[in-house]
Formats: sequence, structure tokens, C-alpha cells
Amino acid sequence: MPLLAISGMGAESSQLHVQGLYWLACDTTEDATLLCRQVLAGMPEQVRAALIADAQTLADVPGALDAAQGPAELALYQANPQSALRLVEDLPRIDAPGRALILLMPAETWAADNVVQWCDTLRPALLAEGALLLVISSGQGAGLVESLGAFNQGVDGLAQLYRGKGGLRYLQHFWSNPLGKSGTRDLALTRLDAGFAVNGAAQAPSDTGGDELLYLAQRPVLEGAPAFSEHWQVSESLEELSAKASRAVSATVIFAMDGGQRLDSLARELHRLRQLRGNALKLVVREMAPTLRYQDEQLLLACGATQIVPFGASLSRFLTMVESIQGYIWRRHLPVDFDALLARLRPLAVCGLVAPRVFAGAVQAMWHGVRNGEIVHQLLVLRPAPGLTPLQACSRTVFRRDGDIACVVGEVLFLFLFACRSEGIEQALDHIFQLSWKELFISQEVLASVDSLGTPAFLESDSPQPPRLGALAQQPGQSRAALTPRRVALGKRGAP
Repeated sequence: MPLLAISGMGAESSQLHVQGLYWLACDTTEDATLLCRQVLAGMPEQVRAALIADAQTLADVPGALDAAQGPAELALYQANPQSALRLVEDLPRIDAPGRALILLMPAETWAADNVVQWCDTLRPALLAEGALLLVISSGQGAGLVESLGAFNQGVDGLAQLYRGKGGLRYLQHFWSNPLGKSGTRDLALTRLDAGFAVNGAAQAPSDTGGDELLYLAQRPVLEGAPAFSEHWQVSESLEELSAKASRAVSATVIFAMDGGQRLDSLARELHRLRQLRGNALKLVVREMAPTLRYQDEQLLLACGATQIVPFGASLSRFLTMVESIQGYIWRRHLPVDFDALLARLRPLAVCGLVAPRVFAGAVQAMWHGVRNGEIVHQLLVLRPAPGLTPLQACSRTVFRRDGDIACVVGEVLFLFLFACRSEGIEQALDHIFQLSWKELFISQEVLASVDSLGTPAFLESDSPQPPRLGALAQQPGQSRAALTPRRVALGKRGAP
């Protein structure tokens, strides 16, 4: 029984049918040559094998085999890419019946649009001859693996040997043999002198769709650079990217967020894709202009974004960040109702100094996002310095954002800051109070809940009015009499 002979790989992923067509795609020629030698060395002695490759490979691979390893019969056939494409015509000439054939060729031999036809023609001929063909391609042929992955009915097994995730990896897209069929597996490999071995315990099969090496991106995220490899597909529009992402399972999908992109539309699309394609899909948003605030980021993350790359990150930093999430599974809870989620993460259209009743109702409504762990708000109690009333402390305030509201209850000021992290409190106070808030207030307390807003003090519905800007300087007192002129006599200097 032919085997891949990769040490540590289970039989369900290493055995091959005695007839059929398998494909191993290697990123480098060196890895492809070593893997070819390893497969030949692991073949049982009774297997009739043949190696089809260029002259250099025919010299390198068998020459390095131990005399005690591999099949007793190994035929060598020199070929170039053009003859490899006509292999189906040559099967009768190479005594194919009952043979295990290995074809080692550059990936560029096949164009992505003709490899399916090549397999579709060759596999029935192999079955008719009772022959097995293992194709080992070297280099990154544009779209080759993707085309083969979509054509799984015409290939018995498809796997990649690539470099990524910090090391050498073996990605099995699908595999069929006498033990049955198995799906995606992503294994870490160690390279030895004799070949490759699985590094540690083999990973259990997982439903990741076999497209985890695929990157789908909007063109602006590349900053004018071409696609970085065959694994990158660039889309010109959000609609085109969304259509491709709708067919992916565990690919990395990268959206560009700039000033012209509507946040709500992007959030809705992320929510749709996460709901449609599951948690293995990596959804990345790259900020191309400084447009996202904290609450916007939280909305995108709650809608399914795996990662947000901030504005100002260099292209190399962006690629490093995207590489760091490979293999990541999204673990958050996705709310079913997008509109309800959007409402929780958007402030009410109210700001500034309001009545206690209005304050309590608005804060309790906006606090739902905190309860669900989707966003963070701040509820503060500020106590004015001696001699100042809360209204006087508010005489020089500017509220710029919806959702930032305040009210006076007794001798303290309650202040609610929508979508504000704890480290941003002081900066927010600097923006609201034109005078030094550290001098206006002697203490500030951050409340962890809204329970205190249910007290009778928050039933007051009168809207307070802060004093005029000059009120602090004007002290109350009795009215003064009008000034009247009076005659004054001046004496001469030196008079007695």
C-alpha cells in the first residue's frame, strides 16, 4: 500500500488508494524534492513505481536513496512541463497499469484555468489503467490550489506543504483512501535529513474548509502593492469582496475602512458574514483614515470582526498583525438581531445638562451595552469645591457628543460619559470643562452600576439652568444709592 511516509501522520492521512490521483503542493523546490525522495523511500518493496521529472531531479532524487529503501522497481522518465501536460497521451507508453507514478513539476506548469480540465481528463484514464499518480508541484502557482480545492470530486487528495504560522506546516485540504475520507488538518512539521515529521501530536481533524491560507482583500489595504502571493485575491469593491467571502470558511477577509465607508453598512456586512459562514472566518478591518472611535471599534468587534488594524500602522506591521491571527477561532457571542445590537451601541440623541428624571431614563437605556459586555461607559459622581454649587461648576461646560449628559442631585453632579474607557475619563473631563475641573471638584467617584438612579431623587423633572458666565464673579448684596455730584473746595498750598 503506497504511503506518504511522513513520520507521525496517521494512516487516515498518509495512505493512498492503489489507483487514482493525489496532489501535494509545496512552496519551494527544495521541499518538493525532499518530499518526493521521502515518499519513494517509504514505498514497500513490491510496489512498481515510476518517477516523472526533469533531468536534474531524476539525478538528485534516486541518487540519494538508500539501496535498502523504496520499491524494488523504479522507472525514470524525463519530462518537461509541455510533456507533463500531455501525460494522458503517454500513459500507454510508460507501462502505467499497476504502477505508482510520481510526477514532480513546477506549479507554473498548470494555469489555474486549465488544471481542472487536466485532472478531469487524466483521472479516468488512471482508473482505467489501474494506476496511481501522485503530483508533487513546486512553487506558488497562482490560484492552483484554490482551483483544485473546488474540484475535489476529480482529485482523491489535496494537501500543501507551506511555511507559515512561525514554521513549516502541512495543510491537508481533503484526503480519501481505503480507510475513508478525512477533511482539513493543519500540522506543524519538523524537517529532518530523511524528510519531514509531524511536530508533536497530530491535530484532530477540524472543519475549517481548507481555505485558511486564502486572503481576500479590498485593494486599498495593499497601499498600491500587488497581491503578495498566489494566496491573495484582491477585490475592487465591497460588493465583490463580500461575494467571495460568502463562499469562504476559514479564509482571511480584509476590509478597508476610510472616510467614505459607512460604518453601519460595514458592521452589517460583518454580522452577515459571521452569521452565514461561522467562527473560523477571519474578518479584519484596516483603518485607512482616522475615522474609528472607541464605540465604532466596539460595534465592529461585536458584529464579528476578528481584528481591527488602526490607522497609521505600516504595511509591514499590518501584515504581521494579520499573520498573528492565523488559526484563530472567533469566540464571542454574536447577537442575532443586528438592529438591536446597533441600538445598544449607539447613543441617544441627548447631551448636556438635563433633568434628573431624563438623566436616569437615558443612562438606564444606554447601559444595556455594558450589561452585555459589548461596550464600556462611565457614570461619575462629582462633588464641587466648598463655596461652589454644582450648577456654578457647570457654568463653563461644553458637551459635544450625544450620550454625554449630566444632572444635579442635591449637592453633587452626576455625569455620564458614553463609550468611554476608564483611561479616557480625565481627557473627557478636560474637553467638557473649560475651567480646571480638578479645582472645581474636590472628589470624583466612578459608579459600577446604575442602581443609584432608581432613588426618588431622580424623579425630579425640572430642567436646571446653569448660571450665566458672569454669575460666579457677581456676589449678592444690598442695592446701592445712585451716585450724585457734590461741591469740593480746594485750598491754596501754603495757606494758613
